[in-house]
Amino acid sequence: MKRRLIMALLAVWMMLAMLPAVYGEGSDEIKVLVGLAYKGTALDGANLANGEGEGYRFGYLDQERNFHSLGYTDEKNISVVKTQNVWYGVDTTYDPDGVLKSYSDAITSSIGVGCYHVRLPLGEEEPTFETVLEAAKESGGFPAWINGVWQLRQGAYLTRDEAQTAAENLGGEVVGTSSYGVSVVKTGTAEVIFQFEGGETFSLAVAPGREETDKATTYFRKLKYYGIFQFQRVGGGDLVVSNLLTLGEYTDSVISHEMSPSWPLEALKAQAVCARSYYEDNLGRHDSYGFDICSTTHCQVYFGMADANDRTAQAVRETEGLRAWYQGKPAKTFYFSSDGGGTEACKNVWTQDLPYLCGVIDPYEALIEEKISGYHWSVSYTASELTEYLHRKGYGAGGDVVDFTVDSLTPTGNVKSITITYSNGKKDIFYKDDVRTKISGIRSLRYTVTKTGGEADRVYYSDGGNVLPAMNQVYAVNGQGTVGKVAGKAYAITAGGTQELQAGAGDPSGEVTFTISGTGWGHNVGMSQWGAHAMALQGFTFDEILKFYYPGIEIY
Repeated sequence: MKRRLIMALLAVWMMLAMLPAVYGEGSDEIKVLVGLAYKGTALDGANLANGEGEGYRFGYLDQERNFHSLGYTDEKNISVVKTQNVWYGVDTTYDPDGVLKSYSDAITSSIGVGCYHVRLPLGEEEPTFETVLEAAKESGGFPAWINGVWQLRQGAYLTRDEAQTAAENLGGEVVGTSSYGVSVVKTGTAEVIFQFEGGETFSLAVAPGREETDKATTYFRKLKYYGIFQFQRVGGGDLVVSNLLTLGEYTDSVISHEMSPSWPLEALKAQAVCARSYYEDNLGRHDSYGFDICSTTHCQVYFGMADANDRTAQAVRETEGLRAWYQGKPAKTFYFSSDGGGTEACKNVWTQDLPYLCGVIDPYEALIEEKISGYHWSVSYTASELTEYLHRKGYGAGGDVVDFTVDSLTPTGNVKSITITYSNGKKDIFYKDDVRTKISGIRSLRYTVTKTGGEADRVYYSDGGNVLPAMNQVYAVNGQGTVGKVAGKAYAITAGGTQELQAGAGDPSGEVTFTISGTGWGHNVGMSQWGAHAMALQGFTFDEILKFYYPGIEIY
């Protein structure tokens, strides 16, 4: 009866824990679950390594996402694997260079963790982790928490026959888990040190450090993280890995990746408010996977602690709990590197028409353009290169590119539409964000296109059809009727007007080249990060920066 009651309470806790957070909870102590691997990126096995602190605690999260400890290990390098046969080898999916290794269901080495085990008998007393751990030390087995009951298990056999032979020798029985079970192993070995089976309701949580008071950190896939890791097998599939930390820690991590910690404090504070607001706006997108927000551009890029330091922590502390709102709802605080002179209305780039994402002329970036890497950019394509590139993407209908024009600009001076014209008379017209993303090398919406080359572009002085190597070989008759070498520039009158004579530049029927030259880097919607930097240097506060780039928002 006692066990059934405990199981019922735990089930309620875990179901409530799946509910998304609510708007406007305020404090940076809110606990956030960030998805690191899910859906197509879910894993067969996940390696963890201690950063600060030593060892790990195993347990689960309750409805308030408090960690409840079940057991522990002193091992510094552990891996959580699904309870199917997996092998330890090179992680070619994540690391094509073959440096990283992990567990997968592909046979990549002789180190295999099997899904068959032997359950060994325990005494009549109700077992605990400590009593099972002591028994495991004597038997060479491991503690297993199976649907709320402690068991002593031994081995990780790849076949039932192997497990049956061991069971007969050890006086136990062959057991496994459901498709929701996970095992914790010493990384690089087949040695299981803990097993967890909680069905659909319970998921293993792993906390770094043996003590709750430890400010411990963990490495996962070369990145360093605060907080706890949770491992779910949604629908009995591969491991969905998520990271539990406070909203303050999450915000600190995001801004330390998005901006250099050395930037002006007010710019860092503006980014902190953006990060919290972005979190708030994206809540609920991944409820079916059991976490709040993902770590990719689908939600907001999160690479763990990145370069978090005292300055980024100060920016978080001095804006604690603050978010951007519009008419009582979280604002969509899109941001990007630099706008090149003007941001853009969301409706001209994507689909939504949001009043606070209206596009503004930005006079501030230009004040520090020498600091901004790649602020001025240029990319060139010959007509044949652009033709080949567009054909690979399914454009052009078999024709060769003959022209590339900017057709219209937005009120803030960004490109609104472009047209590519082909030799067969076909045209491809691109609008919205396609004017930036359809052709590689275009970094922002703010650019011009220059066409050079071809017969009409240059007038060449030639002798017997051969282009002269230098203008100092050109002779002309001056106004007094005297023949002499051309000094300086010389010009000819053509059907197209007056053009400079050129020599040594190649065949006058040479190929057309399109040069795209622009300023800025990014989609131009929302806050320019370099613009925030520039405004902070001019004495603007974080809220003034935000209200400049998002007109009409409130911050609270």
